[in-house]
Amino acid sequence: MRRILMIVLSSVCFITAVGQNKNTVTEQYILKYRDIAIENENQYNIPACITLSQGIIESGSGRSTLAKESNNHFGIKCHSSWQGKRTYKDDDNKNDCFRVYDTPEESFNDHSLFLSKGKRYAFLFDLDVTDYKGWANGLKQAGYATNPKYPELLINVIEVYDLQNVTSDSYYLVSNLADNNVVIRPDGNEITPNDTKAEEKEPVKHKKSLMEKLFGNTKWYQRRHETPQERKRREMDEQIQKMIDEKDVKRNDFEINFE
Repeated sequence: MRRILMIVLSSVCFITAVGQNKNTVTEQYILKYRDIAIENENQYNIPACITLSQGIIESGSGRSTLAKESNNHFGIKCHSSWQGKRTYKDDDNKNDCFRVYDTPEESFNDHSLFLSKGKRYAFLFDLDVTDYKGWANGLKQAGYATNPKYPELLINVIEVYDLQNVTSDSYYLVSNLADNNVVIRPDGNEITPNDTKAEEKEPVKHKKSLMEKLFGNTKWYQRRHETPQERKRREMDEQIQKMIDEKDVKRNDFEINFE
Protein backbone atom coordinates (compact mmCIF):
# COMPACT_ATOMS: atom_id res chain seq x y z
CA MET A 1 0.00 0.00 0.00
CA ARG A 2 2.82 2.35 0.91
CA ARG A 3 4.57 1.55 -2.39
CA ILE A 4 1.40 2.41 -4.35
CA LEU A 5 0.98 5.68 -2.46
CA MET A 6 4.56 6.69 -3.24
CA ILE A 7 4.03 5.97 -6.95
CA VAL A 8 0.85 8.06 -6.99
CA LEU A 9 2.54 10.98 -5.20
CA SER A 10 5.52 10.81 -7.55
CA SER A 11 3.23 10.85 -10.58
CA VAL A 12 1.39 13.91 -9.30
CA CYS A 13 4.67 15.76 -8.71
CA PHE A 14 5.97 14.78 -12.14
CA ILE A 15 2.82 15.94 -13.92
CA THR A 16 2.95 19.21 -11.98
CA ALA A 17 6.56 19.73 -13.04
CA VAL A 18 6.05 19.19 -16.76
CA GLY A 19 2.72 21.00 -16.82
CA GLN A 20 4.27 24.33 -15.98
CA ASN A 21 4.84 26.70 -18.87
CA LYS A 22 8.41 26.66 -20.26
CA ASN A 23 9.46 29.86 -21.96
CA THR A 24 11.31 29.27 -25.20
CA VAL A 25 14.55 31.13 -25.89
CA THR A 26 12.59 33.39 -28.23
CA GLU A 27 10.01 34.23 -25.55
CA GLN A 28 12.82 35.16 -23.19
CA TYR A 29 14.32 37.35 -25.92
CA ILE A 30 10.98 39.13 -26.40
CA LEU A 31 10.57 39.79 -22.69
CA LYS A 32 14.15 41.05 -22.44
CA TYR A 33 13.98 43.55 -25.31
CA ARG A 34 10.28 44.40 -25.32
CA ASP A 35 10.72 47.70 -23.49
CA ILE A 36 13.33 49.16 -25.82
CA ALA A 37 11.30 48.10 -28.87
CA ILE A 38 8.29 49.95 -27.43
CA GLU A 39 10.42 53.01 -26.63
CA ASN A 40 11.64 53.06 -30.22
CA GLU A 41 8.09 52.71 -31.51
CA ASN A 42 7.10 55.77 -29.51
CA GLN A 43 10.14 57.75 -30.67
CA TYR A 44 10.48 56.66 -34.31
CA ASN A 45 7.02 55.29 -35.12
CA ILE A 46 8.47 51.89 -36.06
CA PRO A 47 6.18 49.05 -34.88
CA ALA A 48 7.67 47.30 -31.87
CA CYS A 49 6.52 43.97 -33.27
CA ILE A 50 8.50 44.60 -36.47
CA THR A 51 11.65 45.53 -34.54
CA LEU A 52 11.39 42.45 -32.34
CA SER A 53 10.60 40.05 -35.17
CA GLN A 54 13.55 41.36 -37.19
CA GLY A 55 15.83 41.00 -34.17
CA ILE A 56 14.57 37.45 -33.62
CA ILE A 57 15.20 36.43 -37.23
CA GLU A 58 18.48 38.29 -37.71
CA SER A 59 20.06 37.22 -34.42
CA GLY A 60 18.33 33.89 -33.85
CA SER A 61 16.82 35.34 -30.69
CA GLY A 62 20.24 36.51 -29.56
CA ARG A 63 22.01 33.24 -30.35
CA SER A 64 23.99 34.25 -33.45
CA THR A 65 27.75 34.73 -33.21
CA LEU A 66 27.36 38.35 -34.28
CA ALA A 67 24.81 39.02 -31.53
CA LYS A 68 26.75 37.26 -28.80
CA GLU A 69 30.21 38.61 -29.64
CA SER A 70 29.38 42.03 -31.10
CA ASN A 71 25.90 42.88 -29.73
CA ASN A 72 24.81 43.25 -33.37
CA HIS A 73 21.22 41.96 -33.47
CA PHE A 74 20.33 43.12 -36.97
CA GLY A 75 23.34 42.14 -39.08
CA ILE A 76 24.21 45.76 -39.79
CA LYS A 77 27.40 46.24 -41.78
CA CYS A 78 29.91 49.04 -41.28
CA HIS A 79 29.80 51.09 -44.49
CA SER A 80 31.54 54.45 -44.83
CA SER A 81 29.43 56.24 -42.21
CA TRP A 82 30.40 53.95 -39.33
CA GLN A 83 33.07 55.33 -36.99
CA GLY A 84 32.72 52.81 -34.18
CA LYS A 85 34.13 49.39 -33.38
CA ARG A 86 34.00 46.73 -36.07
CA THR A 87 34.43 43.03 -36.67
CA TYR A 88 35.06 41.05 -39.85
CA LYS A 89 33.25 37.95 -41.10
CA ASP A 90 32.93 36.26 -44.47
CA ASP A 91 29.59 37.16 -46.05
CA ASP A 92 28.98 38.38 -49.59
CA ASN A 93 32.71 39.10 -49.63
CA LYS A 94 35.58 37.75 -47.61
CA ASN A 95 36.05 39.66 -44.35
CA ASP A 96 32.97 41.85 -44.67
CA CYS A 97 32.85 44.53 -41.99
CA PHE A 98 30.07 44.45 -39.37
CA ARG A 99 29.34 47.00 -36.68
CA VAL A 100 30.18 46.24 -33.05
CA TYR A 101 28.10 47.73 -30.24
CA ASP A 102 28.81 48.01 -26.53
CA THR A 103 25.28 46.84 -25.70
CA PRO A 104 22.36 45.21 -27.52
CA GLU A 105 20.34 48.37 -26.85
CA GLU A 106 22.76 50.34 -29.04
CA SER A 107 22.07 47.87 -31.83
CA PHE A 108 18.31 48.38 -31.46
CA ASN A 109 18.73 52.16 -31.53
CA ASP A 110 21.00 52.06 -34.57
CA HIS A 111 18.47 49.88 -36.40
CA SER A 112 15.73 52.44 -35.70
CA LEU A 113 17.92 55.30 -36.90
CA PHE A 114 18.73 53.41 -40.09
CA LEU A 115 15.07 52.87 -40.97
CA SER A 116 13.93 56.36 -39.98
CA LYS A 117 16.70 58.11 -41.94
CA GLY A 118 16.71 55.88 -45.02
CA LYS A 119 14.94 57.50 -47.99
CA ARG A 120 13.95 54.15 -49.44
CA TYR A 121 11.95 53.37 -46.28
CA ALA A 122 10.17 56.74 -46.07
CA PHE A 123 6.91 55.35 -47.49
CA LEU A 124 6.65 52.89 -44.60
CA PHE A 125 6.05 55.72 -42.16
CA ASP A 126 2.81 56.55 -43.97
CA LEU A 127 1.46 53.20 -42.73
CA ASP A 128 -0.36 52.82 -39.44
CA VAL A 129 1.94 51.63 -36.69
CA THR A 130 -0.40 48.64 -36.20
CA ASP A 131 -0.11 47.55 -39.85
CA TYR A 132 2.61 44.96 -39.29
CA LYS A 133 1.77 43.11 -42.52
CA GLY A 134 2.18 46.32 -44.50
CA TRP A 135 5.52 46.97 -42.80
CA ALA A 136 6.72 43.40 -43.39
CA ASN A 137 5.92 43.51 -47.08
CA GLY A 138 7.21 47.08 -47.38
CA LEU A 139 10.60 46.14 -45.96
CA LYS A 140 11.02 43.52 -48.66
CA GLN A 141 9.77 45.96 -51.32
CA ALA A 142 12.36 48.52 -50.19
CA GLY A 143 15.15 45.98 -50.48
CA TYR A 144 15.83 45.41 -46.79
CA ALA A 145 16.53 41.68 -47.23
CA THR A 146 17.34 39.36 -50.11
CA ASN A 147 15.23 36.41 -48.97
CA PRO A 148 11.94 36.35 -50.96
CA LYS A 149 10.16 34.86 -47.93
CA TYR A 150 11.28 37.61 -45.57
CA PRO A 151 7.78 39.16 -45.14
CA GLU A 152 6.29 35.73 -44.48
CA LEU A 153 8.96 34.99 -41.88
CA LEU A 154 8.33 38.28 -40.07
CA ILE A 155 4.55 37.82 -40.07
CA ASN A 156 4.81 34.22 -38.84
CA VAL A 157 7.06 35.24 -35.94
CA ILE A 158 4.75 38.12 -35.02
CA GLU A 159 1.62 35.97 -35.01
CA VAL A 160 3.08 32.90 -33.32
CA TYR A 161 4.40 35.02 -30.45
CA ASP A 162 1.43 37.41 -30.45
CA LEU A 163 3.76 40.36 -31.02
CA GLN A 164 0.98 42.43 -32.59
CA ASN A 165 -0.14 42.86 -28.96
CA VAL A 166 3.33 43.31 -27.46
CA THR A 167 2.67 46.93 -26.47
CA SER A 168 -0.26 45.90 -24.30
CA ASP A 169 0.31 46.19 -20.55
CA SER A 170 -1.00 42.65 -20.13
CA TYR A 171 1.39 41.06 -22.64
CA TYR A 172 3.62 39.54 -19.95
CA LEU A 173 0.70 37.83 -18.29
CA VAL A 174 -0.69 36.58 -21.61
CA SER A 175 2.71 35.20 -22.58
CA ASN A 176 3.53 33.54 -19.29
CA LEU A 177 0.11 32.37 -18.18
CA ALA A 178 -1.04 30.81 -21.43
CA ASP A 179 -1.28 27.37 -19.78
CA ASN A 180 -3.30 28.68 -16.79
CA ASN A 181 -0.66 27.67 -14.24
CA VAL A 182 0.40 29.63 -11.20
CA VAL A 183 3.83 31.21 -11.68
CA ILE A 184 6.11 33.23 -9.44
CA ARG A 185 6.90 36.91 -9.93
CA PRO A 186 10.48 38.12 -9.38
CA ASP A 187 9.41 39.52 -6.00
CA GLY A 188 8.32 36.03 -4.90
CA ASN A 189 4.57 36.62 -5.07
CA GLU A 190 2.34 34.22 -6.96
CA ILE A 191 0.27 35.27 -9.97
CA THR A 192 -2.76 33.48 -11.30
CA PRO A 193 -4.41 34.04 -14.72
CA ASN A 194 -6.98 36.24 -12.97
CA ASP A 195 -4.33 38.58 -11.57
CA THR A 196 -5.00 42.10 -12.86
CA LYS A 197 -1.57 43.46 -11.93
CA ALA A 198 0.16 43.78 -15.29
CA GLU A 199 2.79 46.35 -14.49
CA GLU A 200 5.60 43.86 -13.90
CA LYS A 201 8.39 44.48 -16.40
CA GLU A 202 10.59 41.43 -15.76
CA PRO A 203 10.06 37.81 -16.83
CA VAL A 204 8.35 35.71 -14.19
CA LYS A 205 10.15 32.79 -12.61
CA HIS A 206 8.59 29.34 -12.58
CA LYS A 207 8.38 27.30 -9.42
CA LYS A 208 10.25 23.98 -9.83
CA SER A 209 8.73 20.90 -8.26
CA LEU A 210 10.76 18.24 -6.47
CA MET A 211 10.45 15.84 -9.41
CA GLU A 212 11.65 18.48 -11.86
CA LYS A 213 14.69 19.13 -9.67
CA LEU A 214 15.40 15.40 -9.38
CA PHE A 215 14.83 14.38 -12.97
CA GLY A 216 15.72 17.60 -14.80
CA ASN A 217 14.91 17.28 -18.51
CA THR A 218 11.26 16.40 -19.12
CA LYS A 219 11.01 17.59 -22.74
CA TRP A 220 9.77 14.26 -23.99
CA TYR A 221 6.77 14.47 -21.64
CA GLN A 222 6.17 18.17 -22.27
CA ARG A 223 5.89 17.64 -26.01
CA ARG A 224 3.20 15.02 -25.51
CA HIS A 225 1.19 17.35 -23.29
CA GLU A 226 1.90 20.81 -24.70
CA THR A 227 -0.88 23.09 -25.87
CA PRO A 228 -1.22 24.03 -29.56
CA GLN A 229 0.26 27.47 -28.74
CA GLU A 230 3.22 25.91 -26.94
CA ARG A 231 3.81 23.55 -29.86
CA LYS A 232 3.81 26.39 -32.39
CA ARG A 233 6.24 28.43 -30.32
CA ARG A 234 8.57 25.46 -29.76
CA GLU A 235 8.56 24.61 -33.47
CA MET A 236 9.18 28.25 -34.38
CA ASP A 237 12.04 28.45 -31.89
CA GLU A 238 13.59 25.31 -33.39
CA GLN A 239 13.17 26.76 -36.89
CA ILE A 240 14.88 30.00 -35.84
CA GLN A 241 17.74 28.03 -34.29
CA LYS A 242 18.18 26.08 -37.53
CA MET A 243 18.13 29.30 -39.55
CA ILE A 244 20.80 30.94 -37.41
CA ASP A 245 23.00 27.84 -37.50
CA GLU A 246 22.95 28.05 -41.29
CA LYS A 247 23.31 31.85 -41.27
CA ASP A 248 26.41 31.71 -39.07
CA VAL A 249 28.05 29.75 -41.86
CA LYS A 250 26.95 32.22 -44.55
CA ARG A 251 24.97 35.24 -43.41
CA ASN A 252 23.68 36.73 -46.67
CA ASP A 253 20.12 35.39 -46.62
CA PHE A 254 18.81 38.20 -44.40
CA GLU A 255 21.42 40.91 -44.75
CA ILE A 256 20.45 44.55 -44.63
CA ASN A 257 20.86 46.28 -47.97
CA PHE A 258 22.41 49.71 -47.39
CA GLU A 259 23.15 50.55 -51.01
